[in-house]
Amino acid sequence: MTGVGAVLNTAQIRPGSSVAVFGAGGVGMSAVLGAKLAGAARIIVVDKAETKAQAALSLGATDFVPAGAGVVDAIRALTGGRGA
Repeated sequence: MTGVGAVLNTAQIRPGSSVAVFGAGGVGMSAVLGAKLAGAARIIVVDKAETKAQAALSLGATDFVPAGAGVVDAIRALTGGRGA
């Protein structure tokens, strides 16, 4: 419930939103599912382990960004400058 609860209750994601999930562990992947359930249009997962990209995408993430110095710029580029 932690990942889904954070998305639905704390962040109150609305349909069409852009969401960035930092960390593709159990809680992060649950947040991806919650963001998908909430109707987020763009779900960007950020993690240092690029091996987790396929799992994140299969659960509903629209994009995977490797953790590092360019994360903010990458998220802005994926969201037309708006950010998440």
